[in-house]
Amino acid sequence: MELHLAPETEAKLNELARRTHRGTDDLLQEAVENLVTYNSWFEDKVKASMAAAARGEVVADDRVREWLEQRERSER
Repeated sequence: MELHLAPETEAKLNELARRTHRGTDDLLQEAVENLVTYNSWFEDKVKASMAAAARGEVVADDRVREWLEQRERSER
């Protein structure tokens, strides 16, 4: 696979590799793995949220702040 980076991005990657004593290939591999993992997680969350909305599990606009505060308190 070939990857083309903007010169600024490539410079930042090279600087990160230098600072962390890691190879650019290792850093790119890790970045791609993180991106794929995050996108999978995000897609799952969107699908679950869409399913909840379809079941009528929604919060009215004027109650969102109250709902978030209640949720925050329950997580403590």
